[in-house]
Amino acid sequence: MKLGVAAAAASACLVAGCLAPAPAPAFTPALALAPASALAPAPVSDPPYANPPPGLLGSLASGPTRLPVRTLRFDVDALPVATWGPAWGAAGFTLRRTGNGWTVFVRTTLYAEVVLSESAAYEDQGTSRLGFSAFTGAADFGRGLPPPCGRGHTGKRLAIWGGIAPAGWTDAGVDVEMNEGDYDLATCDAAPRRSLRGRAAALVKGYVYAVRVIEAGEDGDPVSEAVVVYLPRGAMVSATADPDLPIETTNTGTFSRLTFPLTRDAAGSASLRIAPASLRLWSRLRAGTPLATAFEDTSAAHDDMLVGVDVAWEGKQRFGSIAVGVPAVPDRRMYAGFLAAVR
Repeated sequence: MKLGVAAAAASACLVAGCLAPAPAPAFTPALALAPASALAPAPVSDPPYANPPPGLLGSLASGPTRLPVRTLRFDVDALPVATWGPAWGAAGFTLRRTGNGWTVFVRTTLYAEVVLSESAAYEDQGTSRLGFSAFTGAADFGRGLPPPCGRGHTGKRLAIWGGIAPAGWTDAGVDVEMNEGDYDLATCDAAPRRSLRGRAAALVKGYVYAVRVIEAGEDGDPVSEAVVVYLPRGAMVSATADPDLPIETTNTGTFSRLTFPLTRDAAGSASLRIAPASLRLWSRLRAGTPLATAFEDTSAAHDDMLVGVDVAWEGKQRFGSIAVGVPAVPDRRMYAGFLAAVR
């Protein structure tokens, strides 16, 4: 079962019917070619440079200057490996209604993202709509509503959850956990069908971590691989992804998670803006003091640090890169720790 966005357009065609495209006109070969001079395009002058309007603050992508960018590269094959395996009995979560909202109780000590499908169960085939998503570690990173559960309700929903552990978190690495399984509508509890535990290595010490995730076949050889990256919460996240399965590529809340499938002669990329408030939240998570209140970000997007991550497999080489650009804000000390780690 894949969790993403259902193909609404295709469903509409099945219900209401769709018009077939008009046949292309028949091609009639020309008897004579026009002179080359008649086919040449008219000269077009370069457009004038458009100055930014007065009063607009921050560094722009256009104009005679560019953001100063620091770039580092990493070896995909040197990343630590974590392999999907049998369900870990200690894993799971429970949803409980509290006041006007819901609270997620994750059984393991984990800053986690929790995702439920709208209607499908773990063993169903095809694609299901995203029904509910939430993060632990802060109070307000939720989307959608969980399905009604408890007495009088039956059935199951596909549940996907995982994240990073505060225990043992260092500049060099952080423990990670991933699970897929069933959310029981009768009990409001989720239990895994398969699990993965490992340790992600730092790409940017203290700030960006990655692990290579493998799904093995019956013979033990990899069936699929992906690079999973964890970093501080980002805003305006843009990533190359299957439009029907965006949640499989990226999710952002208390932290940001980026997933890059490893496919021969293919590449993936993502960019996001990280605000000073996100870096402060990241520091709190590492210190074991998550937010009990709503997250507040008061900085303008054009003043945020811009981070790009790329992963590629070309021929026999598999490599990645991270690019970091900081706008010309009056006080760059808010980004000093992150920039010092990009070497």
